[in-house]
Amino acid sequence: MSKTVYFLGAGFSADAGGPIQNQIIQFILDDHFNFKFIGREDILDAKEEFVEFIEKTLQIERDLWDSIALEDIFTPIDRSLSNGKSFKNFDVKELSVKRQKFHLLMGAAIKYGVDYRHKNKDYIDNFAEYVNKIARVRLVDQKKDNISLITTNWDILLDNSLNKLVRNYSKEEERKVDKKLAVVDYCCYISSLDKNDHLIKPGLLALGRNGYNIKYLKLHGSMNWLHCPSCQRMYVKFGEKTMLTPPPSCDHCHKNLKLSEDDDAIKLKSNLLLPTFIKDLSNIQIQLVWQNAGIELSEASKVVFIGYSLPQADFEIRQLLSRYIPNHAEVEVVCYPKYGDGDFKSEEDKEKEIKWYKTFFGARIRNDNNIIFKTVPEYVASL
Repeated sequence: MSKTVYFLGAGFSADAGGPIQNQIIQFILDDHFNFKFIGREDILDAKEEFVEFIEKTLQIERDLWDSIALEDIFTPIDRSLSNGKSFKNFDVKELSVKRQKFHLLMGAAIKYGVDYRHKNKDYIDNFAEYVNKIARVRLVDQKKDNISLITTNWDILLDNSLNKLVRNYSKEEERKVDKKLAVVDYCCYISSLDKNDHLIKPGLLALGRNGYNIKYLKLHGSMNWLHCPSCQRMYVKFGEKTMLTPPPSCDHCHKNLKLSEDDDAIKLKSNLLLPTFIKDLSNIQIQLVWQNAGIELSEASKVVFIGYSLPQADFEIRQLLSRYIPNHAEVEVVCYPKYGDGDFKSEEDKEKEIKWYKTFFGARIRNDNNIIFKTVPEYVASL
């Protein structure tokens, strides 16, 4: 049985306004990233602290800020916290608070890029329709598991497009006798943040009702996920960046433990994995996502990378790919054809890019034609 796994990096959402990693700082520093757009003093306070941290703590001159790797900001913070040691003039408690603020700021920067720049998102809807059609036809009619998605992205552009499609299917089926169900399957245990939303269900339940699931594994977490630090449940809400809203309490812990809703022990928290060389994979739901991502890759006959540059910093992902993609699987890579200034890449630079991927994936890249130089909208239109 053939199975295609699409692996999506930050470049997948770039044409829709989502920032690639080196743009996040630019977005934060943009003059339009202000109270009029953000509407929250705490995020703007976090912006001021972030700027001060770069300028005074890290001693980096402003004209170099566009070149800062986010790993160089968060890795020393995370190493200090994991060792229980201070960093510069910040003790562990101060550093932990500062990291939480920067965590919120990263999410706000992504929201800024997508919402403020108002770029065309049609290609994401088109890709969602393509994936949904394959999953529906092959699972419902042919009982074959032939497609899945893995991403490093936090944004929820594709999540929302996929969710709209599966909800339309489920609502149509509600009128019928067998009431088939379709879901976006994050491949971990989830609960609905909205008590009235009865269409957030496990993927296995959808299959048990002769429907289908679209597997969408988000290795670095998602802006619409919140987890309970007590019971480790993951709460999901589509259409809303819940990490940027005031955190509610865990319904289950509130009832079962009889704790106050104001108790910090059961306040839900965002769990994005920030750019750092020391990623915290201790959350049990994130562990499930990574484990299931390995299974999906191991079953693949073809893996297509879209907007993912295979950076050295992602060593956990590199080992995941190296370990699980079968030797017989074909690897295809969609690369952006232009430089940041809009000029098309030279043939020499294209050759370097081809060599970068072939050096890692080896014979699984059948030939140079498996490295496709197209924009993501162009590639999606060709499917």
